[in-house]
Amino acid sequence: MEEKYYIEYENEIYEKDLPKNNLQDWISQVLTEVDREDFSVSLLFTDDERIKELNNNYRGKDTATDVLSFSQMEGEEFGFENHFLGDIVIAVPYVTEQAKRLGHSVFEEVRYLILHGILHLMGYDHNEDEDCEMSHLEKNIYKKLTGETVE
Repeated sequence: MEEKYYIEYENEIYEKDLPKNNLQDWISQVLTEVDREDFSVSLLFTDDERIKELNNNYRGKDTATDVLSFSQMEGEEFGFENHFLGDIVIAVPYVTEQAKRLGHSVFEEVRYLILHGILHLMGYDHNEDEDCEMSHLEKNIYKKLTGETVE
């Protein structure tokens, strides 16, 4: 069976807390919720150094971050139907510390960041105002899919 969601771990230890089958189920739920169930994404779990390098190269920010999204739905039209939304990169050490500070599991934090990344791939953006459309959408979808409230 062909995998619809490509998930790669740069360090095999990351897979222990972030099992591929659970992540694939989550991605499927999120894409169904945003009416993109026929689309695919790729997900890379990396370290802080790699995400810092990507953040610097593509955003001009020389710092590590939790998640980066690289959309394939932006820019010029390809002239054919594209069903690949893009790539999501998550820094596991960064997210592990972030989850500890926020008082929940790494898996919960990663689920939220995958949702966040998918919305970015679809063209949503956020600003410093926490009351923006993207933030409301994230919170509503997360609550609907998990029953949990996210701050």
